[in-house]
Amino acid sequence: MRWAYAYLIVLVIVALLAPWLANDSAAPIPFRAETTALTGARYASPGTLAADGRRHYLGTDRLGRDTAAGLVAGTRVAVLVGAGSLVLALLIGVPLGAVAGFFGDGGLHLSRAGLVSLVLGLLVGSAYFWASLARLAAGPLHGVTYWVCSVGVVAAVSWLLLRAAGRWVASLRQPVGVPVDRVVLLLIELVSSIPGLVILIVVLSLVRVPSLWLVILIIGLIGWTSIARFLRAELLRIRELPYIAAARITGVGEWRLLWRHALPNAIGPLVVVAAFFVGSSILAEAMLSFLGVGVPADQVTWGSLLQQSRARPEAWWLAVFPGLLLTLTVLACNRLRREGPERQSRK
Repeated sequence: MRWAYAYLIVLVIVALLAPWLANDSAAPIPFRAETTALTGARYASPGTLAADGRRHYLGTDRLGRDTAAGLVAGTRVAVLVGAGSLVLALLIGVPLGAVAGFFGDGGLHLSRAGLVSLVLGLLVGSAYFWASLARLAAGPLHGVTYWVCSVGVVAAVSWLLLRAAGRWVASLRQPVGVPVDRVVLLLIELVSSIPGLVILIVVLSLVRVPSLWLVILIIGLIGWTSIARFLRAELLRIRELPYIAAARITGVGEWRLLWRHALPNAIGPLVVVAAFFVGSSILAEAMLSFLGVGVPADQVTWGSLLQQSRARPEAWWLAVFPGLLLTLTVLACNRLRREGPERQSRK
């Protein structure tokens, strides 16, 4: 429905204009989300006037912070978590799901030198990643950066050495089939077998300095499996279509056939899964904020506002307004998920 698109567009606009919508100067909401009033105006009801004459349109929380400004800041956090984790999940899930679904277990061939170099790069890089996992406390991107760099460096060096040796060893130049579909499915099962919320709580509890970027990183790293699984199933269907066979007969290369012809036809249905993933990511961040895990203590989010309503049940505005936004956001994302199959059935 159109309301879902309109609502999500409004959320993005509010997130982009958050610094101008809520600040201490001339703004629609004359408060910053971090502005506290410890000497008064705590748990003030909606419409209460502050000591300086400014009005709290949606009341205040236990620290005297304006609820409306907190909702604007929480909107920015929700959009950032949803978009950031989705980008990371797509970067991981799309290549793995596309290669697994299009090539299967016998369609992808690499030389023995290339296969050995890739395996060495993954093994050494993964070992280096786990060895540097403690560095996540210093910065959320350190572990992933080290993993990517180490995999690339080790794979490139081993490939160059093996290619040089392949000039004298003919067996290293022989192509071998790679069971990429089996490997990707095994990886999906391994990641999916561990509850995502448990991973989030355990990893975030080990971090000395909470960071929103770390929350986005972990949600993206454990959420790519749904995207990869769906894309794999979609490409298993697309690769059997007549136009793929016709393009293969004309001499189009397999990789070009995948990225230029097969994958674009799977992007439309993939948007439906991506919308559901965004809603799940926002809900996961709200759960973490409600539990007081992951995000900094001074960061105002929808989940942190909901958590404050537990200590003061009569402060109904701290439960109604963020709860309503969270519910509408998840419903809008789920509506986009259902609308995709409905359009295909009408066609």
